[in-house]
Amino acid sequence: MDHMVDLARLRAGRLARLQASMRALDVGCCLLFNEPNIRYVTGASAMPIWSNTTFVRCALVPVEGRPILFEHPNSAHLFSDHDVEIRPMHAWEFVDATQTEARVFARETVEAMRELGVRDGRLAIDRLGTPGFLALRDLGVTIEDSASATLRAREVKTPEEIVLLELNGRIVVEMLTAFESAIEPGVRERDLLAVLSDTLLRSGGEHLATSTVCSGPNTNPWRSEATDREIASGDLVYVDTDTVGIEGYFFCVSRTFLCGDVEPTAAQCDTYKAAHDWLEEMKAVVRPGLTCGELAAIAPKLPEKYLPQRYECMIHSVGLEEESPSVCYPIDRQSNPDRLIREDMALVVELYAGEVGGDHGVKLGDEVLVTANGVRVLAPYPFSSALLS
Repeated sequence: MDHMVDLARLRAGRLARLQASMRALDVGCCLLFNEPNIRYVTGASAMPIWSNTTFVRCALVPVEGRPILFEHPNSAHLFSDHDVEIRPMHAWEFVDATQTEARVFARETVEAMRELGVRDGRLAIDRLGTPGFLALRDLGVTIEDSASATLRAREVKTPEEIVLLELNGRIVVEMLTAFESAIEPGVRERDLLAVLSDTLLRSGGEHLATSTVCSGPNTNPWRSEATDREIASGDLVYVDTDTVGIEGYFFCVSRTFLCGDVEPTAAQCDTYKAAHDWLEEMKAVVRPGLTCGELAAIAPKLPEKYLPQRYECMIHSVGLEEESPSVCYPIDRQSNPDRLIREDMALVVELYAGEVGGDHGVKLGDEVLVTANGVRVLAPYPFSSALLS
């Protein structure tokens, strides 16, 4: 599929944002293993699901100049057109002499740091296995956390990122259209999950991050995943897309549907209307210039009966994965009350409504772009008219 975005400009813009963040925070060098972080700064992604469970590739990022991509050797040829220096990654996992191989990795990393002009031995890292950590420490490297720099860089989207978000939003609408059309008595939750994945992959997306398709009694409590259960007429069916789309951008859109040409119960309608109204009211109050603490204070009130099983936050940032900032319910601790909501942030506004011990629950959520005048929904899919009537 045509990306309709200048990928070289996308990569350069993101690298510039990270390096500006590093300068502002006095971070001289980052070593990034987290797949979305590597992708953000280099544009290079290889075997992303596997890479996020291993230490098979990483990016060394100086505060000025080109990063060094330590790449899985058989994948290096994929990125010859990227503006990075590519070197073979010396992995230490899945071998007998783990410590010996980790020492080789550490030595090559330290040598590269010196080439990049890093003389103070400080290295900001996002995640690192124990053998690599010990080997770097033994060479005198002072390890710091890179999260402050990477999260600060990624929270406001570049123009090219916004184009990609809009493109992926259209794919998510196609996914939800196919999903809703496939709901009928007798279809399994897994069959509906396959519809989502099929539409995503045929459209150029990458994978589903979760398998959140639930029906009937599986809708309460929240956080079940797709099973072999056959859906029955009158069941509620909800989906949280959790989609990794084109160029890795993450989409988290939730909808709840009614199966069959039947009248919903009064309780189903009450829960759905409460969730729908809360979501629309929450989106209406989000605007740039408010802090996370202020948003929490003015958020609409979720009915008391749904609070015990509330979703873990009301809002979270999103980009190449779930990001920062987030806004928690007022009754929960807000870790970042002074963080400003800014124009061109991408956010997910979402909730779960279901009573403890209830026979149904509703999940709704939208991914939005913060604009000067409020928010714009990036995957505008209609809500259930049957459940709102």
